[in-house]
Amino acid sequence: MSEVTTQLYLSRLILNLNYRQVRSELAQPYEMHRTLMHAFEGYTVNKEEKLREKCGVLFRADVEDRNCRAVVYVQSIVEPDWSYLDKCKEYLLYEEGVPNPVYKNIAVSYRGLRNGQTVVFSLRANPTKRIAKPLKGDDMLRGKRVALLREEEQVDWLVRKGDERENGCPGGFEILAKEVHEQNDEIRQIVHVNTTIEGNQTGYKKDKNDEKREHRMTHLAVRFNGLLRITDPDAFRETLIRGLGPAKAFGCGLMLVRRI
Repeated sequence: MSEVTTQLYLSRLILNLNYRQVRSELAQPYEMHRTLMHAFEGYTVNKEEKLREKCGVLFRADVEDRNCRAVVYVQSIVEPDWSYLDKCKEYLLYEEGVPNPVYKNIAVSYRGLRNGQTVVFSLRANPTKRIAKPLKGDDMLRGKRVALLREEEQVDWLVRKGDERENGCPGGFEILAKEVHEQNDEIRQIVHVNTTIEGNQTGYKKDKNDEKREHRMTHLAVRFNGLLRITDPDAFRETLIRGLGPAKAFGCGLMLVRRI
C-alpha cells in the first residue's frame, strides 16, 4: 500500500444549472477546474510544481437536465476545503435534507480491492494517439496528439491502458469480454464496455512563457461504462488515483468504480 492511499478524498458537489456561471463552466471545463482548485489553495507548491498534480485533483461533471442540476465529483489525495463556496450561494443547488457539498476518505474502500475482483466502472476520458508517421506533406503533425474518433479505436485505447497506464506503468486491469462463435467457426471477443461521445470540450490555458497570452485547447470527451477485472491491485489503485489519459484539467481521467 503506497503512502498516498492512506488519504484519498472523494467530494460530491451538486451545482445549480439555472446559475449562469455553472452553465458557462460546463461548456468550458477548464474554468470549472479553476473554480474547484480554490478548495486546495491552502497547500503550497514551489515553482516546479503544479497545484493540481501535487494535490492529485481529478474531477468530472455529470449533467442531470431533468433535475436542473449537475453532479460534480472531485477526487484528491489531500483534504479539500469547500468553505469558499459559502460566498457563492447560487453556485450550489440546495435541496432539503441533502448535504452539499460532502466528501469522505475512500482510501479504506480502495485498500479492499483484490486480485481477480470484477467491478463496475464509469470513466470520462480523452482517448488519443500520437502521430508517429504522418502522411506525405504533413510532417508538421509528427508527434502531435490527435483524438480517436471511431468506437473501435476508443475501446482499444482503454484496453491498452489496462496493460500500460503510462510510461511502462501497468494499469492493473483488463476489460471483461465474452466469446461469440460466428457461423464461419471464427471466435470473436465482445468487450463489456459501452462508449458515448460527449463532444468536444473547449478551454483556454495561459501560455507558460507569457501569462498575458492564452491558448485555445479542444478535447474530445468520451464516456466509458462497463465491467473490468483487477489484475494487479496495487497498480489499479495507482490508476484510480492518477487517472487515465490526458486533459485531466478539463474534467477527464477520473474513473469511478463500485462492487457488483
